[in-house]
Amino acid sequence: MGFALGQVPVVPVLNELLPDQEVSGGEAPLVLNLSDFFGVEEVRDEVVRFSAEWTLLDGSARSAEVDFLLFRDRTPITVENFRGYVNRGDYTDMVVHRLVPGFVIQGGGFTATGPAGMLPMVEEVPKLTPIMNEFGVSNTLGTISMAKLGGDPNSATSEWFISTGANSDNLDFQNGGFTVFGRVSQGTFANAQALDELEGFTLFNLGGALTNAPLVSGTTQASFEAGRFFRFRSVTEVPLPPGQAGLEPDLGYSAIRVSGASGPEMSVVGSNLELSVPAASIGGRSVVMVRGEDSVGNEVEDRFEVLMRADYESWRRAVFPAAEVGNDALSGPLADPNGDGVTNFMLFLQGLPLGEDVSEMVSLPRFNFFGNSLVAEMDTGFVAGVGFQLEGCDDLESWEVISATESLVNGATGMRVTLTSDLDFTTVPKRFFRIRYTLN
Repeated sequence: MGFALGQVPVVPVLNELLPDQEVSGGEAPLVLNLSDFFGVEEVRDEVVRFSAEWTLLDGSARSAEVDFLLFRDRTPITVENFRGYVNRGDYTDMVVHRLVPGFVIQGGGFTATGPAGMLPMVEEVPKLTPIMNEFGVSNTLGTISMAKLGGDPNSATSEWFISTGANSDNLDFQNGGFTVFGRVSQGTFANAQALDELEGFTLFNLGGALTNAPLVSGTTQASFEAGRFFRFRSVTEVPLPPGQAGLEPDLGYSAIRVSGASGPEMSVVGSNLELSVPAASIGGRSVVMVRGEDSVGNEVEDRFEVLMRADYESWRRAVFPAAEVGNDALSGPLADPNGDGVTNFMLFLQGLPLGEDVSEMVSLPRFNFFGNSLVAEMDTGFVAGVGFQLEGCDDLESWEVISATESLVNGATGMRVTLTSDLDFTTVPKRFFRIRYTLN
């Protein structure tokens, strides 16, 4: 596949992480424009080809290629710096000196040379002046980023790494973010994955920066030589191979739920992702994976969490048989079908099961005092359409609303509502408090 006149090769990237979302029953679908987060980045017409060679213990040779597609304009300082090391030959005989499976494959720091049968001569790659950090593109699977010193965003020199896991949530927020300046081609990424899975290699601690160096499995001190490393004997720039970069500026999108018991309901129309709570739902949490794909099959993905808050009608449809949903005597909020003293509204509010005696499972509000602050807490299910207010009185009869700040914490199995109010307890001898909750 070639490029027509005026076409510029592109690859998909994640420019910004998708934030966690909250959707509630009875509300219009939440719409996310995925093009606000995903995009394409132009790449150079040449790739940097790392040609690896290594020697098995029986003396037979093995080889593999890994092609780096470099951004055309997004990270000019980083790309120019990297190509300088390539074109000076500094990466010749370079080894992978650090490998953390499912995380990174790191090189650019050391070379290994020497004749067969002799201990290798391991030397540092000559380092030039550190460069300015150019973080912007997220560290997704298959991206290539610059390594740097801890606590110094502008300290990258010769070392780089391939992300062999979804590292966005980690590396995007460390040390000013790690600068992504390209990605491994889809045609050669399988070779990087094979190394990441340690096919034929074992990690050895060689000391210093080489504490996770992959050497051919079975290597011993007696057989340790330069050829046992995963070693790039040559690094050159070659024309971009056909089919490795996209031809169009727009991506195709898909979304799937990868964890969670049910929901949310999702649809993708163009670049818009719509999320809503199903008509029958008890609420909950789900992790959604969104994938963007270019015209030749290059993919980039991100995952985010969706908190689904179900209103009473959604909960009602989910837990009652269809024939009972319209019967308030059975499924209405004030009904108590099994006569255990716990209404349907309380079951809904606290995420309790229907049809069981749950009278001893109902949790009570908790009240704590911190100086002149009263903090009232109550645990609930994943509910929507419920109002909470703090009330107080001196005689258990004349209840009055107390101004309070409401906050909500979302947990793994439900939510916690907190009401905080500043009160002067020196003016009254005693005081009673309660939380009133209403179905809006």
